[in-house]
Amino acid sequence: MNRLRFLALAALLMTGLTACDFLGGDDDEAGASGLLYPVLLDGKWGYINAEGRITIVPEFDNARDFSEGLAAVQVGGVWGYVNDRGQLVAPPQYQVAGRFSEGRAFVRGTGLEDLYGYLDTEGNPVIPPAFELAQAFSEGLAAVRVDSRWGYIDRQGNMVIEPKYSDARPFSEGLAAVEGLEGWIYIDTDGAVAINPTFTIEAAGDFVEGVAPYLTNAGWGYFDKNGNVVVPPRFSEAGAFAEGLAVVSEDERYNYINKRGDVVIASEFNEARPFSEGMAAIRINSNWTYVSKKTGRIAVDREFSRAEDFQGRLARVYLGTDANRRLGYIDRTGAYVWYPTN
Repeated sequence: MNRLRFLALAALLMTGLTACDFLGGDDDEAGASGLLYPVLLDGKWGYINAEGRITIVPEFDNARDFSEGLAAVQVGGVWGYVNDRGQLVAPPQYQVAGRFSEGRAFVRGTGLEDLYGYLDTEGNPVIPPAFELAQAFSEGLAAVRVDSRWGYIDRQGNMVIEPKYSDARPFSEGLAAVEGLEGWIYIDTDGAVAINPTFTIEAAGDFVEGVAPYLTNAGWGYFDKNGNVVVPPRFSEAGAFAEGLAVVSEDERYNYINKRGDVVIASEFNEARPFSEGMAAIRINSNWTYVSKKTGRIAVDREFSRAEDFQGRLARVYLGTDANRRLGYIDRTGAYVWYPTN
């Protein structure tokens, strides 16, 4: 451990934590939220819990968020998976390593001709490499590409919806958007057409809270699971609903609408993210901060060069430019749980 990392660890230890607590030796190592968060310290990645205590000592070249108890970590240019104790479940050997979802994660080897397959949560290959591209499982199915066409497999790797689409999205609320010869439609988990509008859809989003965004030549709008338009297309950008509100853009300004299409938070942000845990990251000019869903007003008295969604009480934030960007975490009051480091 070099001097810089030693000083950083020592400074945190001086706040009153014991060495055992700081390094995650207690039984509740993931904190009250049960989540672990990747951090960058002296050029190496590790993990902290919701209290800001290191639970997995930084030693990786890169690290991603945990999902279903496992996280992808990079060592020497290849990816593997660790559990919440920092133990390798799948040794680093993959060029691509996706998030676990429904007990499966897609992976691809390092060879130029290697195909995508899936691992289980024990790190075992359970669906052999056979796909040009692959997506995460959702509602028991995963979109995969074979011979330049997309279809869907089940968790055993059986092709249950024939590969015949030029593009495909994951299932959500029982429906998935797929692109055919005449634009986008929605199918159900049996592969039957569920929504085939009389107008051409140029792009389609996932159903969340009963509605999905779609794009026509008039702009983005929203329809329900019966294909009924609930918000006519008029936006240049439109996101999925989250906590009853969706981010939309008109004239390069972002606001939040409800499911009637009414603007309910109209501050004309330069950029905005969906609500999560009652807070949303928004950009004003070049700086990011957070707005409260309850008040519609700025809720965090800090500014960041970048900000992400709240997850389990914390949000990942960044300070500095790309050349010297530092990563940290704040709580809902804006207090730092992990002051930005790199």
